[in-house]
Amino acid sequence: MTPAQLDAILTAHHPAARRLLSPLGERAALPLGIPQQAAQARGCARKATIGEITDGAGRPMTPPSLGRYFDRLDPAKALRYAPQHGLPELRALWRERSIGDIPASLPVVTTGITHAIALCADLFTGPDRPVVLGNPYWDNYNNIFTMRTGAPLRLFETHRAGDGGFNVEGMAAALGALDGPATLLLNFPTNPSGYTPTTAEAEALAEVILRHPLPLCVLLDDAYSGLYYEQGIARRSLFGTLAARADPERLLVCKADGSTKELVFFGGRIGFLTFSATGAAGEALAEKAAALVRAVISSASAVTQEAVLQALRSPTLPGEVEAVRTVLEGRYRCLKRCLEAAGIAYTPFNSGCFAMIPVAQDAEEIRQRLIHEQSVGAISVNGANALRLAFCSIEEEDIPDLVARLRRVLQGAE
Repeated sequence: MTPAQLDAILTAHHPAARRLLSPLGERAALPLGIPQQAAQARGCARKATIGEITDGAGRPMTPPSLGRYFDRLDPAKALRYAPQHGLPELRALWRERSIGDIPASLPVVTTGITHAIALCADLFTGPDRPVVLGNPYWDNYNNIFTMRTGAPLRLFETHRAGDGGFNVEGMAAALGALDGPATLLLNFPTNPSGYTPTTAEAEALAEVILRHPLPLCVLLDDAYSGLYYEQGIARRSLFGTLAARADPERLLVCKADGSTKELVFFGGRIGFLTFSATGAAGEALAEKAAALVRAVISSASAVTQEAVLQALRSPTLPGEVEAVRTVLEGRYRCLKRCLEAAGIAYTPFNSGCFAMIPVAQDAEEIRQRLIHEQSVGAISVNGANALRLAFCSIEEEDIPDLVARLRRVLQGAE
């Protein structure tokens, strides 16, 4: 379809999505290009369309020195180009795993979750389309939004003063200051602080969002979905709650997730982008996202898509994923115990991969001292004078020593 045709579909079926589109989002559409023409010729006896080197039966002529590493995958799928939207069966299975029967589009396959977030940035943000998000935040959001699209960041403090819970009031105030279309970015469990709202906090923030009177794109960065360690917190993505009640005149919800953390497949770089729009509107948004995929990378890796697809078919996968979560929960509980025993204050955390430690001295100076004095690597957090500890990458038996080394430096900085 042409951009005008896609935009007309959104105008008719999801006015909020149409009003939220950036100029690039308005222009995005898949032309009748090489992949589309090749698809139309799929049933032809002689296919001289796509620029793939294949044998007479459509199999890739990959040299055995390379192809043998993928011999458990179907070479006709894994070693050839994937469609711009992603492998159809993978999209369907990921949707089933990620959102179940929640009304939404089929996900578009992306090259990692960062790519999914960047597609939303391209579609819905720009110099006059701000992004509201909690502070502190993952530092790459600066690159994705401010650097690439020029979108200003409107920050609120993620953790409220006092008990450190999620700052629903601060988010509401930031949304209330908007005067036009905008994006609200929510990342739970959070990076860098490792926090997921309680059930009550999640209900309260959903009510604030659903009452917002202006066109709003809610982008859920669900990178660490499933890594929950405490009762009483929102253990499901907000996507279901918001998508089920979203008024298409005002609200579009987008979900960015993937195999990176959920399947511990960091090098695979397979992410997904799902829209709360359904039917023709959902297909139009998926086509716009696929057009941007085509414009930048052509399509996501077929090899790793096929690997994720095979994993999703495995009946043992849920138990294997739970085994990883159990290991991380042990590390989480050990870190909390050790921090408390050492008298080291931390920002409340209950999920994900990280803990955030506020420091009295300059965080970057403390980080450097940890490296050179204690042989400890940590991250200094943008937007907060704090350190981020990634307990996901530390053996449980090594955590007491990590905290002891941290304590030595913090005591020396007092």
